Amino acid sequence: MHASAGATHRLFFALWPDDEVRRAITARATEFAGACAPGGRPVAPQRYHLTLQFLGSFAALPEAVVEGAIAAGDNVHAPELTLLLDRIGSFERNRVWWLGCDPSPGLLHLRGELGRALAAAGLRTDATPFVPHVTLGRGQPPRLRPRAIDPLAWPLRDFVLVDSATGAPAYRIVRRWPLEPVNRGS
Repeated sequence: MHASAGATHRLFFALWPDDEVRRAITARATEFAGACAPGGRPVAPQRYHLTLQFLGSFAALPEAVVEGAIAAGDNVHAPELTLLLDRIGSFERNRVWWLGCDPSPGLLHLRGELGRALAAAGLRTDATPFVPHVTLGRGQPPRLRPRAIDPLAWPLRDFVLVDSATGAPAYRIVRRWPLEPVNRGS
C-alpha cells in the first residue's frame, strides 16, 4: 500500500486489536452510534487502534525517525496484559467519540517503557495527557461525558509501529513486537 504523492504521514506506536476484538469493538460502535454520534462518520474497523505514543506528522517519513522508532520498540520489555474497555465518551474539541478505559498499571508500564526507549533513541515522546481510547467515529457527536458500559476484554499480546498516510485506504503496520508472556502455569 502506498499513499499518493504529497501525503502526510503520521507515525505512532499503538495497540492493535486482533480480529475477534475488532469484531467486538465494531459491535459496540454499532450499538452506541445512534445515541453517541447521530450524523457522525464511523471509523472503519480496520483503523481501530489505541495510540500509545505519537511520534509526529511528516511530509515524508524520515528514515532516521523510523529506524530510531524500531530501535526503541526493540528495547521495550513489558508483560502481556488485558485491557477492559469499560466506558464510552467523546472529545468535544476533536469531535470524536470513543471506547476507552482508565490507564491500568500494566498499560502505564508499557507506555512508560516505550517513552523511555524513545527518549534513549533521541526521539520525542508524546507529552499529551494519556487517555486510553479507541476512536469509533468522527463528526458532530453530542457532548458525551464518559460513562460506564459492560466491559469488553482485550487481551494484549503485542504492540505495533504504524504509518498513517493521507489518501491510503488503511494504516500500514511498520513493525510488530510481542509482549512478554505471563507465566500461566501453576
